Amino acid sequence: MEKSNLTESLTNEAIFFNELINSKFKDGRIPLQADYRRATKYIPGNQSDEEPIDPKLFKILEGKIHDLMLNTIITNGKNVLDICCGPGGISLELARNGLNVEGFDISPDAIFVANKMKNENPYTDNFGSLKFECKDVNLIDFENKKYDTIIGISAFHHIYNLESFLIKCRASLTENGMMVTFDDIGFTKTDFFIKNLLMFLLPKRGLSYKQKLLRLYNYIFHKKKFSNEIFSPMEVWASKHDEASDLILDFWTKELTAKYIFYYGAFSGFVSGTLAGPDWFRYPISRILTIMDRFLIKIGVCRGFFRVIISKK
Repeated sequence: MEKSNLTESLTNEAIFFNELINSKFKDGRIPLQADYRRATKYIPGNQSDEEPIDPKLFKILEGKIHDLMLNTIITNGKNVLDICCGPGGISLELARNGLNVEGFDISPDAIFVANKMKNENPYTDNFGSLKFECKDVNLIDFENKKYDTIIGISAFHHIYNLESFLIKCRASLTENGMMVTFDDIGFTKTDFFIKNLLMFLLPKRGLSYKQKLLRLYNYIFHKKKFSNEIFSPMEVWASKHDEASDLILDFWTKELTAKYIFYYGAFSGFVSGTLAGPDWFRYPISRILTIMDRFLIKIGVCRGFFRVIISKK
């Protein structure tokens, strides 16, 4: 993947996420990324390549980690900065718990959706404050601002001049301030193999076993690959799985004091998200896959595709 110049990459980044958020809001649906409480369950048909929206499946796969992350932020102080907030789901949930949240994102459409969810929010008891702004987060004015928590959900690896930006973030933290990062860090070979093996063995939405066998044949004999991870323009610029990922880990563990480090989702989310069948089949299988996933990570067989680090100043 070749880098464009920085200005072009930033412009294309906004376009990329405008298209992404608009693809999730078809027919009045609300994705989890916009509102965790009001998300609309939607399971695409077999001929659709749309992403499913399934709040119950989300709870099975990562509900405990998500809740721990939220509760840790909520109890750490009132003022929160959400970097690359997207459609604002995390920011909205924190404001519902009485926090004062500022969210920034480069995508105008994502900020439009975030404000729409904020204005439609029916959960107003104990609501703090919530402000969204469409802006390149690298241009945030940290002068005379102090935050109890700065969070980035799949965010920091989109930033140019990342080390300089992180230093500014740390300087703007209160005395016991905290930084939270959630990152997708890629597959290990073992994680990738188990994911593909399970996707082959289990029924997959939109793909018959005959089609699976044909794909396997083409992969083995023709080296044809059928799916690859998609990178946004700024993920390419920041070298998401290389320089940016390493820098984030170093900063959260060396420049801050790590409180929690979690690796999860080696294969369970990818397999469960494409499972075919009724809910009574998908949910129990997903629970089994999640338990298996966590166990294999715990004993060191798998690493996990996702990493969460919560560190204090």
